[in-house]
Amino acid sequence: MLILFNNRYLHHIVAVVTLITLLLSLLEKMFHRLLRTWPLFLLWLDLVYGFVLNLSASINFDRTPLQQNDLPLSPDIAFSWLQVITNGGLVLVISVALYILLQLNRAVIENKPWPFTPLRIAAIMIILVFSLPAWWQWISAIWNFAHGRIIVDWHNFRYLTVAILLLYPGLLCVWLLFARQHLPQAPLPILANEREQG
Repeated sequence: MLILFNNRYLHHIVAVVTLITLLLSLLEKMFHRLLRTWPLFLLWLDLVYGFVLNLSASINFDRTPLQQNDLPLSPDIAFSWLQVITNGGLVLVISVALYILLQLNRAVIENKPWPFTPLRIAAIMIILVFSLPAWWQWISAIWNFAHGRIIVDWHNFRYLTVAILLLYPGLLCVWLLFARQHLPQAPLPILANEREQG
């Protein structure tokens, strides 16, 4: 009876240890991914936060009472919602591009093939267009600082943090593209003619 109890107890211990080991390995993989990608998540959260602020400002603008001589649909309201639609489209496009960059990062970490497709090429171009102006602005700011002119606004912490984080996506994208060259190549599809000849 005691041996049977010990065997059951031992099976439970082995199951718990196995589960903990699996969880730790998953957490380790997540940590390795987050180690390189946390600035991307912060940038994405700032994009969503800016869109929510823009949306709430437009909703509050619609609720403001109109004056007696104003029309129900004024140009200000139309342009306000046009800006919301534009910002929403921009957030959507950049979100897809960041997601594809995360896929490339995962492929490099796991040493898996990552073939180019038109969507992936477009996403890489979007990431570079999104990040390269920040590099130009910071190089200009450093150049001006070297000549005695300070043009960086240190009072708005959010915008300063975003301006610094914007440097990262382009740098990560270029590094991952160089690392991609060492990944194994995906097998090419075999055509029906080649099968018949083989």
